[in-house]
Amino acid sequence: MQILSISLKNIKIHRDKELYFVKGINVLSGDNGVGKSTVFEAIGYALFGVDARDFVGNIERFITIGEKKGEIAVTFTADDGETYRVLRTVGAGAKWLLAKEINGTFEVEDHAGAPETEARIKGLLGLDSGRPLADQYKLVIGPFQNEFLGPFVIKQPTRRQEAFDEILGIDAWRKTYKGTSTLLASVKNKIEVLSVKIKGKQEQITAMPERKKELNDLVSMIDTQKKILSEKEKSLSETERLLVDLDAQEKAVNTIRSEIQILENRIRDGQGKTADQEKRVKEAEKALEIIEKNRAGKEDFETADADLKTLREQDRLRREIERDIIGLDKESAGLTQSLAHEKNEVEKVERQQNEEEGRLLEAMKALAADKETEATAARLPGLKKEAEKLHQAQGLLKGRRDGLQEGKDKLSEGICPFFKEECQNIAGKAPRDVFSARVEELDREGLELDRRLDALIKDITASETARRKLDSIKVQAQEIEKQLDALNKRKTENNNRRLSLKGLQKRKEDAEKKALKRKEDLKKYSSLDAEISRVEILRSKHQASRDAFFANQKDADDLNNRRESLKGFLKVLEELKQALVVKQKGLETIQKDYDIKRHIEARVKKEQLVAGVASIKQKVDALDKDSLRIEEEIKRMKQIKKEITELLNEKKGLEGKEELVKFLRNKIFNNVSTQLSERFREEISLRADIIYRNIAETDEELYWGDKYQIVLRDMQDGELRERTDEQLSGGQTMSAVVALRLALLQTIGARVAFFDEPTSNLDAARRANLAHAFRAIDVGREEVTEHWYDQLFLISHDIAFTEVTDQIISL
Repeated sequence: MQILSISLKNIKIHRDKELYFVKGINVLSGDNGVGKSTVFEAIGYALFGVDARDFVGNIERFITIGEKKGEIAVTFTADDGETYRVLRTVGAGAKWLLAKEINGTFEVEDHAGAPETEARIKGLLGLDSGRPLADQYKLVIGPFQNEFLGPFVIKQPTRRQEAFDEILGIDAWRKTYKGTSTLLASVKNKIEVLSVKIKGKQEQITAMPERKKELNDLVSMIDTQKKILSEKEKSLSETERLLVDLDAQEKAVNTIRSEIQILENRIRDGQGKTADQEKRVKEAEKALEIIEKNRAGKEDFETADADLKTLREQDRLRREIERDIIGLDKESAGLTQSLAHEKNEVEKVERQQNEEEGRLLEAMKALAADKETEATAARLPGLKKEAEKLHQAQGLLKGRRDGLQEGKDKLSEGICPFFKEECQNIAGKAPRDVFSARVEELDREGLELDRRLDALIKDITASETARRKLDSIKVQAQEIEKQLDALNKRKTENNNRRLSLKGLQKRKEDAEKKALKRKEDLKKYSSLDAEISRVEILRSKHQASRDAFFANQKDADDLNNRRESLKGFLKVLEELKQALVVKQKGLETIQKDYDIKRHIEARVKKEQLVAGVASIKQKVDALDKDSLRIEEEIKRMKQIKKEITELLNEKKGLEGKEELVKFLRNKIFNNVSTQLSERFREEISLRADIIYRNIAETDEELYWGDKYQIVLRDMQDGELRERTDEQLSGGQTMSAVVALRLALLQTIGARVAFFDEPTSNLDAARRANLAHAFRAIDVGREEVTEHWYDQLFLISHDIAFTEVTDQIISL
């Protein structure tokens, strides 16, 4: 596996940066703040899926200031020899895509989401251990700069053990042991709860024998009451049959009485309606007499009314003619005034336009440019090009001079420009001055360029002045031409206005002719007002006759209908009187067979029987309810007895589970994590000890002790000495941590690793030894360890790494 390159766009300080890596050791070097650690963070974010907030807290700080989105692309080759590119964006709508190179182009693989993308990358990197990629990177492969010592320097043993158990992936057994304590307590609690439930239910079924005896007594009482109820219901049935016959007789009597009452009411109503109808017949006969008396006056009124409508229509036509005459007179006067005004305006505008045209032609003649000004202006483009060449030459001279001066200053201080450290090549020697003569020569060339540029600027200024003068003349001429064009348009418009005067004259003559014609039409209506007055007097004279005719017309027209209705009323009244006599005779016959006293006695007896039956039914219902209640209690007690059996079986099963959980916790879970920890520590200690000895060049033995404590062993005065924690110097601790981290990476099978400033707290000798140890691992020297990684990435300013690295990338 090998990371080939990384592309960063708008990521912190890197707006658009692309870096390429080689197999083996890659060192990133540069001043503080140039973004070295950002490159490691970007690889962790894109390739290992680390959350950007793990680096910066607020995700917006991971993006270049002023930008809204960032993008990281990492290209790598997998163990299968194929090339892949993983791209991950930062900001709103972030995406994580994996593409495979096919025939020189990258084609994005179709994944359902981020989990599927992560699983695919884990397989390609050979890190499919079940732990998330982000955790593997943060904990082991590329811990952050401020967390490099991380869990190694945790003082509390228990917390340190938990941290490294998690890194090694063996914390599950310890967590299971702790987690099952809750399970064991839960099982015990359930057993106690079941015991309480069983005891309570057993107390509930103690009253079952008493309830069975009570139920038998209730059944006997219900049978006795049902026999009494049967006898009373039989007597009630006989009484009800007698009441049916008596009710039928009573109903027949009441029905005939009701019918007689209805007939009597109808006869009274008929007599009233007959009297009203006779009165209405007389009113219709009187109305007929009034109509005949006023018929002639009504006809004269209608004739006068029709004549008046005709005359009023003529009056409307007369008013229309008068309005037309007034409108035509106004139109003629207005056109006369408009014609005179428009003629004066046209002549006035024509004079003004002729004067303006003369002024513009004189101004056009006055504009002209001399030949010397035109020649001076024509030189301007060539002069500017020559000035641009001189400026470029000045810039090159200044850059060369600044570079020579910087080299002179740094060499005089004895500092290496690349590593920003003391240069070992000139240590203890006086620096030679190889820069002063060249700097003076460049200064002379610069003065000559300044002189030539000053003369050229004067010529450019004169040419620009001439150019501006020509541009001004051109602009003035264009403006005069625009004004002449506008003047011609206005003259055309004024000529069109002169031609429109003929139309106004014709409209004026037409209006005068129409007015004369309408005045002739008005003479026909000279006697119209007198005729209207005569007809209105005649109409008013016959108004009363017309009103009387129409007021009585409706009653007179209804006379025949009223006479026929009166005959019908008299006939129906006679039929109702005959039916009343028949009903009265039938009532006398029915009343002879009906005994009202016997009827009342039968009703009282029925009410007494109904009350007795209801009372007995109520008692039986109450007894039935008590019986059902007791049966339900007995049934519930039987169910409780069944539940007690089930609870006892459940309690027995839980007691077996309790014994199983105790066995697993005490015999298995509590021991497995400890045994695995010992095996890992033993294997990692062997590898780390060899690396540590190469870094420290000492006879001390590095051992990863109980609860992952760093232990250094050596012989002092013939006795074994062990030192831990505060007893170790900063350099010893850092050397041990680097050795353990390298051994840990090899143990978990990581093929790539990232170290941010691994030489902190190390003296010069240890830094050099660490660099050689990295190279020894890279080539697989036997005295250190076998080769296990494909690439190692370091951030360092240490010159020792320049001798062992495969590539130095300067930012």
